[in-house]
Amino acid sequence: MKTLHSPSYLFILDEDCILEIAFLLDSSESAKDYNHEQQKKFVLETVDRMKGLQLSSGRTLSWRMALLQYSSTVFIEQTFRNWKGPEAFKSHIAPITYIGHGTYTTYAITNLTQLYMIEGTPGSVKLAVLFTDGIDHPRNPDIFAATADAKHQGIVLFIMGMTRVAEEVSNAAKLRLLASIPASRFVFNLQDKGTVEKVLKEIVCTEKYLQTASGTCEKKLLLPIY
Repeated sequence: MKTLHSPSYLFILDEDCILEIAFLLDSSESAKDYNHEQQKKFVLETVDRMKGLQLSSGRTLSWRMALLQYSSTVFIEQTFRNWKGPEAFKSHIAPITYIGHGTYTTYAITNLTQLYMIEGTPGSVKLAVLFTDGIDHPRNPDIFAATADAKHQGIVLFIMGMTRVAEEVSNAAKLRLLASIPASRFVFNLQDKGTVEKVLKEIVCTEKYLQTASGTCEKKLLLPIY
């Protein structure tokens, strides 16, 4: 194990562990035109990069994905149950279209939590990437209660600022509160270079695989190392 000046985190995975990742795309007025396509591009690039990942044992990592789009309503474009592999996922996601209307991020998070409760694999590593600029419709329900419940269910939340608007002081503070702890490791911006690589580094890294003695996937997702 490496000795670091600040805490590092290892995802505990082995042959019997399933990694499940859900993407929550902002398809509201905030994401019209280019921003919506950028989100899809990020997802597709992530899929391609995931295909080459392996466990330290040399075995291929077992993983599957889901994708939701949200605005004033939520559309579940790909469920975990219907996962048929990365290429089928890409062919299904590439043509999805922009919705429009208001931004109700809370509904996306509550639908995410419900999806994991219904279709998630017991003991799997559960991750979600939420795209948002931090601005919601005035009538959007309590988003912090929704994210707290998701985290309580064992979901690790990555927050992806969609535009530079997400970096404005009040919005940036909100994104940090939405993300899993520490926020410095789970908040990103889609406009930055190398975002896919940065996120994947936090999800899984070849040097950061640990196999458990029991041969099962640990429910404790992150192990601090100093």
